[in-house]
Parts: sequence; C-alpha cells; structure tokens
Amino acid sequence: MSHPSADLRTPNAQERREERAILIAILLDLSLAIPYGAAALIIGSLSMLSDLLRGVLLLVVAIVSLHTLRQLHRGRIAGYEYGIGKLERGIGLVVGVLLVMAAAFIAYRALTQGGGEPKSEVWATVAILMVIYNFLVNAGPILPLWRANRTGGSMIVQAQLRAHIAKAVASFPVVVCVIIDAVAHDPVVARTADSIGGLVGAAFMAVVGVSMVRTALPDLLDRALSEPVQLKVNRTLAAFFNSYDALLSMRTRRSGNVAHVEITVGFDPTRSIADVSDVLARMEAHLKQEVPDVDAVLIARALPAEAAGQPQVSAEGVPTA
Repeated sequence: MSHPSADLRTPNAQERREERAILIAILLDLSLAIPYGAAALIIGSLSMLSDLLRGVLLLVVAIVSLHTLRQLHRGRIAGYEYGIGKLERGIGLVVGVLLVMAAAFIAYRALTQGGGEPKSEVWATVAILMVIYNFLVNAGPILPLWRANRTGGSMIVQAQLRAHIAKAVASFPVVVCVIIDAVAHDPVVARTADSIGGLVGAAFMAVVGVSMVRTALPDLLDRALSEPVQLKVNRTLAAFFNSYDALLSMRTRRSGNVAHVEITVGFDPTRSIADVSDVLARMEAHLKQEVPDVDAVLIARALPAEAAGQPQVSAEGVPTA
C-alpha cells in the first residue's frame, strides 16, 4: 500500500525546468535577504528599503508558488479535474496586490519622511556593494525563468518571470541613486537621491502590480475566450457544418492557459451511434488542432422528431435558410 503523500506521477523535463527556475530564484533571494536587510535598516536608505520590502514579499510568494508547482507536477492535486488555473491566477493576483501595497508604502515614506544616507564611508561602500549584488540577484533568474516559460509554461512561472523583470528594472535606478547617496557630500543631495530611488522603485512596482491584477481578475471571474480563439472554435463548427443537424449551445471560458469549450450538437434520431461518435471524435480532433490548449467537451443530443429536418443553426449561431 503506497503512502498517501507518494507521488502519483513523475514530472517531465519541462516541469522540472519550471521548478528549477523558481528554485534558483528563491535560493538567490535567500542568499541576499539577511545581509541586504541588515544594511538597509542600519543605513536607513529608502531606496534599499524599497528593494528589501519588494524582495521579501515576492520571496514568500515564490516559495508558495514552488510548493504549488511541485504538488501539481506530481499529481497531488488530481482531485481538481478541471486543473488549478484559478489557483495559478490567484497567486498572480497576490503578487500584483503585494507589489501595489509595497509601492504605496515606499511612496508614502518618500513623500513624508524623505530618504536616508550612509553615516560613514564603510557603510557607503557596503551600500554600493549590496545594491549591485541585489541587481545581479534580481536579474539572474530571468533567463532560466524565460527558458521555462517560452514553451508555454505555467501561469505561476509567468508571474515569477514578470516579478523578476520588474525587480531587475526597478533595481537599476536604485543602484544609481544609492551610489549618488553614498558618494555625495551634501546631505540634501544624498537624501534627495535616496527619495528619488525609492519613488522610482515604487512606480515600477505599482505599474507591474496593477498589470498583474488586471491580468488575473478576468480569469478568476471566468472570462470568455478572446475573439481570435473564439474564431478558431467557430472554424471547427463551420468545417463540420454538414456533419451535424443542429448547433444547440456553446459555452466557453478560460482558466489559466486552458480554454474550456463545451459544445452541444443535435443529431437526427435516425442516425446511428457509430456515426454520431465518429462526427464528435473528428470535431474534437479538429478543435484541438486549432486550439492546442483546449479542454473540449462535445455533447450529442437527439433532436425531437418534429425538429428533424428543420433549418440548422450556423457556426455563428444564426439559423440558415
């Protein structure tokens, strides 16, 4: 008898690549968290604090993301037969909300209290080294995450890729501002540079965070398929227009990367089961060719005797002559 927590399946190469990419990002962030956090708090740099706050929040989400991916790839979430697209989008939503919250906090600090400055040359040197190392840590995982995502990776991987791009882009002006803060002899110039660095970091976080929230919400609310994908579904219906007797209904929605399509078609009750099954199988194959990431459900219904021979409904839902 197998242990309840035993793996139900073995991850494939693509899934291992996704897990490895996120694990690398987590390990790099962990290697930086304590020394960078200590330096930011001791120096009182607002620019460094923005990077610290953003990094810690996203690190927590990254750990949760990796755990979710591992559960999914090993078949431990098999009870969710429609997949975990909503969970993936939900994690993306959390990332976005945390980014917006961190941006608001940093902006508030910059506008009300202003920035800080190193109190000695030693801490000025530490600040410069820390922000440069932080930029390299933020940019380092982008390539492995991009490689894992380019073949149609999970929404979790996409969220982590966007988060690290945002961190890397936001870290670069922080590097510049902290260097100015560290070498400037005028306290006003130093504090102004630090405040600007914090505001720039907050602006990047806000833009990316809002974008991620806007991307996640429609799928969490069962958004319909985009028009190009819907047209591909209609092409399948048109291609088999003469093979079924009526289009009764069609429902579509997107969950994560998966397009869920449910089509109910009507057949003359005199047609054989073998004939109907063949039509449904060919329609499903054609639909999967048009839309690779599709979860298709095709339902056959016998038309009432009085409806047999009546005009069909076209692929666009319009009765034909």
